[in-house]
Amino acid sequence: MLHLRLYLGAAALVAVAYFAVPNGLLRDAAYAVSGLLGVAAVLWGLRRSRPRERAAWWLLAAGQVMFTVADGVFAVYDHVLHLTPFPSPADVVYLAAYPVIALGLHRLVRARPGEVGRGALLDGAVLTLALTLVSWVALAHPLLVSDEPLVARVVSAAYPMADILLLALLVLLVMAPGARTPSFRLLATSMALLLVADTLYAALSAAGDWDDGGLTSGLWIASYTLLGAAALHPSMRELSDPDHPDRPADAGAPTATSPLSRRRLTVLAGAVALAPVTMAVQHLLGAPFDVWALVVSSLGLFGLVVARLATVVGQVVRYSAQRDALRGDLAHAAAHDPLTQLANRGQILEDVAAALHRAVRSGTPVGLLFVDLDHFKAVNDRHGHAVGDEVLREVAVRLRATVRAGDGVGRLGGDEIVVLVEQLASEEALVELAQRVVDALAAPFRTSAGEVVIGASVGVVVEGGGGTDASRLVHDADTAAYRAKASGRNRLEVFDDALRAELDEVARTEAALRRALRDDELLLHYQPVVRAADRRVVGYEALLRWDRPGHGLVAPDAFIPVAERSSLVCDLDRWVLRTATQQLARWRAEGRADARTTVAVNISGRHLVDPALVADVADALAAADLRPGALVLELTETVLVSHPLATTHLERLRALGVAVSIDDFGTGYTSISQLQDLHADTLKIDKSLVWSTSPGAAELVRLVVHAAHAFGLSVVAEGVEDEEQLRQLRQAGCDEVQGYLLGRPGTDPRPAASAATATAGPGRPTTSLPRQASSAARAVDGARTG
Repeated sequence: MLHLRLYLGAAALVAVAYFAVPNGLLRDAAYAVSGLLGVAAVLWGLRRSRPRERAAWWLLAAGQVMFTVADGVFAVYDHVLHLTPFPSPADVVYLAAYPVIALGLHRLVRARPGEVGRGALLDGAVLTLALTLVSWVALAHPLLVSDEPLVARVVSAAYPMADILLLALLVLLVMAPGARTPSFRLLATSMALLLVADTLYAALSAAGDWDDGGLTSGLWIASYTLLGAAALHPSMRELSDPDHPDRPADAGAPTATSPLSRRRLTVLAGAVALAPVTMAVQHLLGAPFDVWALVVSSLGLFGLVVARLATVVGQVVRYSAQRDALRGDLAHAAAHDPLTQLANRGQILEDVAAALHRAVRSGTPVGLLFVDLDHFKAVNDRHGHAVGDEVLREVAVRLRATVRAGDGVGRLGGDEIVVLVEQLASEEALVELAQRVVDALAAPFRTSAGEVVIGASVGVVVEGGGGTDASRLVHDADTAAYRAKASGRNRLEVFDDALRAELDEVARTEAALRRALRDDELLLHYQPVVRAADRRVVGYEALLRWDRPGHGLVAPDAFIPVAERSSLVCDLDRWVLRTATQQLARWRAEGRADARTTVAVNISGRHLVDPALVADVADALAAADLRPGALVLELTETVLVSHPLATTHLERLRALGVAVSIDDFGTGYTSISQLQDLHADTLKIDKSLVWSTSPGAAELVRLVVHAAHAFGLSVVAEGVEDEEQLRQLRQAGCDEVQGYLLGRPGTDPRPAASAATATAGPGRPTTSLPRQASSAARAVDGARTG
């Protein structure tokens, strides 16, 4: 900007000097300096900004040089030779400068980002034709019909025609798309001042008195100065460089048509009115009419206006079509999943509801398939979500190819997809379709990470009586898919009356269990954990029981799986934590337990990943006034495999001082080599290994014990029922044991005095409490009875 300020200051001094000195060679010299100063500014601007369209600016500078040369020739004739010939060599140079400047403007128009729209071209043509009529009637035509020699008349008329050429290109430049930068405005103003000065000079000359006191010369000087300023301004490069980083993102957007703004419409209306206004002025002045000029211009303006109206109508039609297309796109986007292009949750539920209403009227049953992908989470964990997205897209493709053309397919979210089947012939036909879906999704998927195999569990439900709504129908199909997944995956299950009754029972059980928490119907039994070497009690495992009114003592496998399907299991966990820790604190106060005695509590997988877990444990310890080392949290190895994010909570709990035990080891997926990566302190061997009589079972137990010790884990064996089992576990190096041989679970647990008091025959206890081999019989994530 410093160069621009210096230039404008110098140009102002030259302009002052021009008006300060008397008419003569010095004034002409100042006039020439102002023109050359503008040329120098253009050249300096080209060097500094290096625009993409350099040729345009060279042409503009060349045109100004030609004007300055012609001014010099005219000055020599006037002040040296004292001659005023017309036309003179100066006129030849003057007229030659106009096409050069016009070519420069044309190159700038072409260099602007985007094309000049048809509407802009028509608007420019209307304005140019109207001004051409005025210029012809007021300037060119009177000069052509004057008494001057033919050459003089032609040259005189050529000036306004040259200005019309510049005017047309200036209009195109102004209407071309692109940013209206300061450089752009300076250049447009420079050209406009040039046209105004030329018109004023031509009008004064036609009147026989071109001496206007220096006004026209001042306008020409201002035009020369502004051209240089446009070239020196920092935005000069943006004027002709569509890729300039400072250009707004939408500044160069091409437009097929130009909108008819109020300002533009006003200008066009004025331009169209110039023809009748010109005729009226001529009539008032008593001047002769140039009929053909008026006729031709009026017809031309009429044709241009009609063409412009046609572009507006076409624009309205295109905008309407674009609006309809956009509305359709928005409606599709609102109703479809962006990843798979299947119907989204809201749309498919709406479709299911509509299908159920149609089924009521037609009496034709509606079928629904709930497709739950198997092992999809493992795909995301192993290969990343990008590969998971590839699989989902291919699943959508396969489903569309498998179902009928009129069947609806929608994604509820994640890896859950439903298929809506109307006009169902029979339930058997729906089952056959479900099997085809299972088969289609069982085939390997080719992805960027290689072949991936997932499979699907499909729930099937048929509704024909209209006795349900969309959400209930989807829920029933989901329940059937859940049973299919629990039964081995990659299969289908039909929602029938037996499953409906089972669901009703589950709902009743859950409601009763919530009341049990509220009404204090739950209780804990405790089973001693003893040291294998001397049978000394080192801790207790808390086992949840439910004394349900009207049912008696309910086994854990009858209610824990129900609780695990919702956040209710977390509420049970919190109750067990509080109750067990407070019981241990009471035993210590009564002298029945020492400071090293621990209590073990089972934690569910759902609670393990609950953000409140660490706070729940800390609150229970604080309420019982126990140190963290008094509490052992037991988790199954399957929970750890299913919830890798649980590692963070385990690390925080162990940092707090709470011990972690891996329960039921040997029934899950953890290999011995993975023991070094488990965030645990104790390994609890499942009773199935302790009871096993198969060859090598004892060696397997010994291997597990030695491996656990090698990784710094203590070992507890559960389910010990006879002395032989205890002897083998001692020989294997097991640290602690529990089982009916050593103490039964109860509200007031006592360690067994000997094997005779705990058994009645080889390997089986005499107890009224049945032992549950199922992993579901646990306090949390499968509460054991002991």
